[in-house]
Amino acid sequence: MKTIVAVIVVLTHTFATVAAETCQNELQMQNLNTQRFFKGDWYLTYIKDGTQDAACREYKTSIVESLIKLTAHGDYIFDGKKKKYSTTCSTTRGTSLNPAGPFVLKCMHTYDIDNSHIFFDLKLSVVETDYDNYALVYRCTTYDKPLNLNYGNYVLLMRNKNADVAKVTATLNNPKWSLNRFTKTTGC
Repeated sequence: MKTIVAVIVVLTHTFATVAAETCQNELQMQNLNTQRFFKGDWYLTYIKDGTQDAACREYKTSIVESLIKLTAHGDYIFDGKKKKYSTTCSTTRGTSLNPAGPFVLKCMHTYDIDNSHIFFDLKLSVVETDYDNYALVYRCTTYDKPLNLNYGNYVLLMRNKNADVAKVTATLNNPKWSLNRFTKTTGC
């Protein structure tokens, strides 16, 4: 029971203090090239409405046999202690990749400390990208029972975690994506 309560507290705190409690239907970028986008690494460098404890994440992406694969390793902070987890995600067989998105992946967090698992759906809408440097993505996470959590927020992904983000934000097409509306993740 303590583990479940701790995980609920961590997940609630980690995702966002102001994030939407239900996911939005964000418009997907027109003519997204899924083969280019889901190839290689992305770093979650900024998060809109994120907490100060938001950590940099490296997303390793690929398309294998028409399935989107995503793996991530990250940290979370609980009681002032940093703990590690791994996440593996994949689209499901029998579902064709629609470039119009959103992309729904089935995911599993594995916590290194006790090897426990938490399952959730990850819905990604690529709002804007140049494929080689940055991507603005709306992500929605819906956790399975008993957590029943549902959070959505915008994230700025970068191919190089140390890239000059000012150049990227200058190219974003909407004033609501001003960098001062995002929180820099720790470790990027």
